[in-house]
Amino acid sequence: MNTVNHEFSELFDSLWEDESTQFEAKAQDVAIALASAVEKAGLSRGELAKKLEWKPSRVTKVLTGSSNLTLKTMFEVCRAIGLEFDVVLRKASERVEVVDPDKHRAIYQETINNLHRSRQLLDAATQLHRKVSQRALATRHYTREEFRVKLAA
Repeated sequence: MNTVNHEFSELFDSLWEDESTQFEAKAQDVAIALASAVEKAGLSRGELAKKLEWKPSRVTKVLTGSSNLTLKTMFEVCRAIGLEFDVVLRKASERVEVVDPDKHRAIYQETINNLHRSRQLLDAATQLHRKVSQRALATRHYTREEFRVKLAA
């Protein structure tokens, strides 16, 4: 790695050690999650402002991460769009997994469908194996035991 790239890499790494940068990143995560939830709820910013009886500029600040959100603000926005929110506390080294319930249901259904298809394939393979085994026994005049020994060899 050349010197400029190395220096840039060190600068970038040190930036993430800064507490203000870490806070801003978390604030943006929350703002993005709220904005996505509002969009998924099918509301425009103007409609949300009317529903909350806020000025549109306040909604914009909340959904762009331009304001320091309080729990009350988050509660009001979530309630207005029919959602609850949870707080997850974890060690910095632990990963957080956020599972979208719709995506979870879709994955579960796909798994069930794949399981059903796998079962059908297994049944078809079993039937085919039986037919092949019966034909081999019929044409070669082996007993079942002789056939098993032959297959094992």
